[in-house]
Amino acid sequence: MTEDKETIEKSLFSDTSAYLDIMNRPRHVSKAHTPMTQEDRAAQFSPFAALTGYHRLLAEIGKRYQHKKYLTADELQQIKAELTKIENEKGMPRLRIEYFNAKDGFYEEYCGQLKRINQQSHRLVFKDTTEIPIQNIRKIKRDQ
Repeated sequence: MTEDKETIEKSLFSDTSAYLDIMNRPRHVSKAHTPMTQEDRAAQFSPFAALTGYHRLLAEIGKRYQHKKYLTADELQQIKAELTKIENEKGMPRLRIEYFNAKDGFYEEYCGQLKRINQQSHRLVFKDTTEIPIQNIRKIKRDQ
């Protein structure tokens, strides 16, 4: 069946006999318009040509994230286990968190009184309204 399909496609799309009269003619060059550069011609068909600055924005974000060390599954499991322990205790402790600040692109340390662990947004929420994404946490210590 695939052989039949291939034969049909070849006969439909490989037959150029209908265009023999124009095949070897020279390309028309307009005297009224300057020729378009290859870059401009290609940009017409680029899917993101309309998004000016898109590639620059991606490069900036990439630079910020080049410093991030992604946790292994075991390290992430340890952090989640520690957070579960904290959540099951009475009262919320003061924590010292080492985390990746995506806005600055570097690791920072934050100290503060935990208000709650927001499971829906996967963030730690502190009393001073600071929120830290759980996926960006590298270390958690109790601040005595």
